[in-house]
Amino acid sequence: MNNELESVIKKYNVFERVEELGLDSAEDLLTKTPQDLQKLLRINAKASEDILLTAAKQKYDFKLREVKSDALLKPKIVTTGDSVMDQLLNRGIYLGSITEVVGESSSGKTQFALQLCLTVQLRRSEGGQEGSAIYIHNEGPFPSDRLDQLVNHNHPHNVQEFKNNIHTIRVNDIEDQFRVLAYKLPAFVESQANKKKPIRLVVIDSISAVYRSDSTMKQFEKMKEICEVGTRLKELASKYNLAVVAINQVSDVIAKDNMQSNDNVDSWMDFHLINHKGNQMLGLYIQSLLKKPTLGLAWSNSVNTRIRFARSPMLEGMNTKRIMFIEFCPVATRVGCEVRIEQSGVKSYSQ
Repeated sequence: MNNELESVIKKYNVFERVEELGLDSAEDLLTKTPQDLQKLLRINAKASEDILLTAAKQKYDFKLREVKSDALLKPKIVTTGDSVMDQLLNRGIYLGSITEVVGESSSGKTQFALQLCLTVQLRRSEGGQEGSAIYIHNEGPFPSDRLDQLVNHNHPHNVQEFKNNIHTIRVNDIEDQFRVLAYKLPAFVESQANKKKPIRLVVIDSISAVYRSDSTMKQFEKMKEICEVGTRLKELASKYNLAVVAINQVSDVIAKDNMQSNDNVDSWMDFHLINHKGNQMLGLYIQSLLKKPTLGLAWSNSVNTRIRFARSPMLEGMNTKRIMFIEFCPVATRVGCEVRIEQSGVKSYSQ
């Protein structure tokens, strides 16, 4: 809190009250609406607006946010490790934004995230960012065996170096996840900012698991927290110029009637895979595509890009096929490609 903000708060005789509530910074104050601040501090609308405007002035100092034109025209990216997937994403995963990776189990989400943890370490000339990664996980142990396979296959001469540049954090429940994402993660990223390999990728696997398994938090409180987490992650991505990749689960959609069922299918009628005409492959993947990402609009509104991994039904005696599809993205169109999970990672292919 700078001197100007402190002076404004003291002018309205609420400095001690602000400290009691733990609103110690401009960031904390800006999480509140004007109405919230009026109730909490027992002040009028003018005082509330005055405090929030001063906090915003401190937080969003435009003199510190000047960006050269070439940085705007050529935003930094991390390659996926596959030329076709990079092409679909208009070069790769963009830094300074949140990319959501959704899909049902065994569709390739975690494999893709592990792959990014390696590609972010590559030289810039190879599509990397010469940085390190943080992998936050809450669904069982960290997939170290699969990581070992990927590193040994792709970087056999630098195995330990690549593994050392992937930092892992285990999350146990909702409270633990919020503490990690809101406080521990920013502090760790800051501590690595001037290191040889600064953090350039944050993976959360998965963003939704702790919410789905908890039945104690009220729905409104859950949505409010999810919105705050999204806001904090976007600020982190922007401030430190890193990519946030959040894996999300999907759930079945129960249609109320035939009309709604038809509408759900219609939303995928523009489905298209490269090297295939029209949407002729839609029927193979529609069962997987119709599952909706969890957390709803509260989370979706925080996401810049959504990548969907889908698979064909897992039937005995039949090979399971998989696709990667760009569901929405500000710099890419809705299109996908068939992928395989190989020893080297998730790779595109065409028959």
